[in-house]
Amino acid sequence: MLMACWQFGHHANAQHSPSFENLSIDRPDVSNLPTTVRPGHYQFEIGSEWGNGVQTNEFYVPNMVFRTGINTKSELRIGINRLYLDSIGSGMSDDVIFASISGKYRFVEEDGLRPAIAIQPEFSLPFGDGAYIHHGHPNYSLADYSIILLFNNTLREQIFLNYNAGMFWSRSDRIDWLLSASASFLHTHRFGYFLELFTLVENDQFPLSVDGGLMFLVTPRLQFDAYFGYRALEEEAAWYGGVGVGFRLDRGDMVRKTFREIGIHH
Repeated sequence: MLMACWQFGHHANAQHSPSFENLSIDRPDVSNLPTTVRPGHYQFEIGSEWGNGVQTNEFYVPNMVFRTGINTKSELRIGINRLYLDSIGSGMSDDVIFASISGKYRFVEEDGLRPAIAIQPEFSLPFGDGAYIHHGHPNYSLADYSIILLFNNTLREQIFLNYNAGMFWSRSDRIDWLLSASASFLHTHRFGYFLELFTLVENDQFPLSVDGGLMFLVTPRLQFDAYFGYRALEEEAAWYGGVGVGFRLDRGDMVRKTFREIGIHH
């Protein structure tokens, strides 16, 4: 499941420790960053989400992704998402687990107006009583296969724009297209927020969805987030929200560090 982008410590004037990589989390919004995790770093991003529509209630408990670097420009990603879908109209109740494996490769670095660009292919398999629902249920998180291009521009020292474009399809030959754009703002080095617009293009329709959220960096390796939004899909729109946490373990660099020690202190 795509769960999006945030990067703290993106400060032009900060003098960071050469051995310390800033925490970059692919949640809580839909758009992912082209940033990759370093080799020897092990990152976990875990959350839960609920969605409430007229006919259907959805619960993701948990949605989780594990990330680790392959080299300086690519990473391996393994995800586990458990979806509980309660259809009020039909009385249908489904519990399905999606296991996914994907990668991310950054092939263009940001330089002036030129954005950083990465590509992220993903393959997923459903398990459980409701494994069949993803073939007809219009939701980007339920696709069997996907390939997404990730872009990011630094507009100012504390303002960032990232945007994604990708294709999602299932074994039933359903194909949807995702377009998203997210503006992120650092209020301080520890507190930030975002506003995002995205659409899942379905049968030549462009239903527009919006979300926003807050992120708080507790320590240089630990971040909490909360978000809320309105998702418009082909069959039914829904209000949704969630909370989550992201943290990283660094092989060979497990000594506790403060923000001041890594050069971030405003």
